Amino acid sequence: MPYVGFQNTYKGNRLCCGAKGLHNSNVKDFWNSKYLKSVREKMEHGEKLEECSKCYEEEAQGKFSLRNHYNALYKDLELQETPTVMDLDFSNLCNLQCIMCGPDRSSQWAKELGDKTVLNIAHDKIDELSNISHNIKHITIQGGEPSIMPEFVQYFEYLEANDLISKIDIDCITNLTNTNNKFYDFLYKFKTVNLNASIDAYGLVNNYIRYPSKFEKIEENLISLADKNLQVNLQISLQVLSMYNFYAFLEWIEKMQGLYRVKNKKLGLNLSYVTGPTHFDIAKSSKMLRNKMADDITKYKNYFQESKDVKFQLQLKNLLSILQNRQSGNNDSSALIKYIEEIDTRRNIKITNFIPDFHKYL
Repeated sequence: MPYVGFQNTYKGNRLCCGAKGLHNSNVKDFWNSKYLKSVREKMEHGEKLEECSKCYEEEAQGKFSLRNHYNALYKDLELQETPTVMDLDFSNLCNLQCIMCGPDRSSQWAKELGDKTVLNIAHDKIDELSNISHNIKHITIQGGEPSIMPEFVQYFEYLEANDLISKIDIDCITNLTNTNNKFYDFLYKFKTVNLNASIDAYGLVNNYIRYPSKFEKIEENLISLADKNLQVNLQISLQVLSMYNFYAFLEWIEKMQGLYRVKNKKLGLNLSYVTGPTHFDIAKSSKMLRNKMADDITKYKNYFQESKDVKFQLQLKNLLSILQNRQSGNNDSSALIKYIEEIDTRRNIKITNFIPDFHKYL
């Protein structure tokens, strides 16, 4: 990633969305900085970087890290005078309060904690970005919820006016709570579109994780996109609460993939892992919960032996190895329970109305 681009956010610049450390220089200065040059040199000499510790830890656990993802995605790109890749995070504006999120990524979270301010990138920063976008081949957009951010439309208008938009591949990470607005009209103008829908569980469990979303509406939007000219993927961020009805989730995934196949489309699957707050990390969950999830995967494999998604089967195999790792696990669920109790009190909800057997496996 440091050879082809970096992440530009409303808070500053950094190596990628998973890296530690923020730098407040403008995008051109950051790209040409001594810091970024030193990062490349250290990588060439095999030195480990503190900024990249999250990927090192995930790979040590057998997980497919963001570093692995970027290496596969950008392997054919080379260092240029200006970035060929940008990961853009323009605002914390969001319409959800996901359980593992926080105020810096969700304005609704901030509002819940008493701050109604929406944090977004300054318009002159978008101008700075536009001025170094002539070599861009790939962008990733996220937030917050990018589909409701006017700043992304402003940047897209620049790309269209300068005949760049049709030459760029775009990855969009979205909660899929809406699909009908000016934002989507622009998406279809890019060279290729990967729409990564963040869905982490089935039904009411997903409604709790990605509060206050409605699973039925998300499913309806997902089905409607099967007719559109874009690649849709389920961006599954697994965490402790995802483990409760995992078999039902796998069944639903099979159903959705079948609906897409009828339209001669492929519904892609990307598994990632929530590692913070740490009490949501599946590798540190209770042995009972890990055994339950492992049983769900085994049951799924017995019923759906003809599944043709080789990548997903490999991801499930890696997930099983994480669950069966004897070094993993945590018999103390007190931090998770306390966190859930605080959330429920603030939101005036009860987790057992969404996940009836929440306490059973802790």
